[in-house]
Amino acid sequence: MKITKILSSVLTIMICGYANAESTNSQVLVAYYSLTGKTENTAKAIANASGGTLYQIQVDKAYPDNKKERRKILEQEMEQNYLPPLKPTNINPENYDIIFLGSPVWGNHISQPIKSFLSLYNLSGKKVIPFVTHSGGGRGQSFNDVASLCTGCIVDMDGWSSWGSGVGKKLTKWTQQQIQDTK
Repeated sequence: MKITKILSSVLTIMICGYANAESTNSQVLVAYYSLTGKTENTAKAIANASGGTLYQIQVDKAYPDNKKERRKILEQEMEQNYLPPLKPTNINPENYDIIFLGSPVWGNHISQPIKSFLSLYNLSGKKVIPFVTHSGGGRGQSFNDVASLCTGCIVDMDGWSSWGSGVGKKLTKWTQQQIQDTK
């Protein structure tokens, strides 16, 4: 009886694991930078709806927790167009056909870490779909930023923009439509 239960459990795990592996869309990358977790929540929902690979872009040196200090550093980076170094990764975005690219909106623009990311890779010919989170100011120039920094990319200028994390059925439907539109 115990052996039957064990075999049944092992078989269930194998089947579920296989199903999960099959549901991953190897052509889709969901790359994002998140400072407060809002963009991360949206990225996870997009990865779940698309079956894509989730990749968190991380700066080499973390920003301070103190909001006042952090704001000063971020403003300096934006004014000087400083591109912060990113932590190394084993994911190569050049190996994907569709890239959902997520960023918080900072001062009406994409974050400096996303600018760093775009400067590191040749995404020419890739479909890049921006998604941004903001605190009520809208997407600003963020989609234009992606289009101007991603030379040769096919940038979807109707990306996703939401106040806060913006997850839900509407985001799932939008994500699935983006994938369908590329087929």
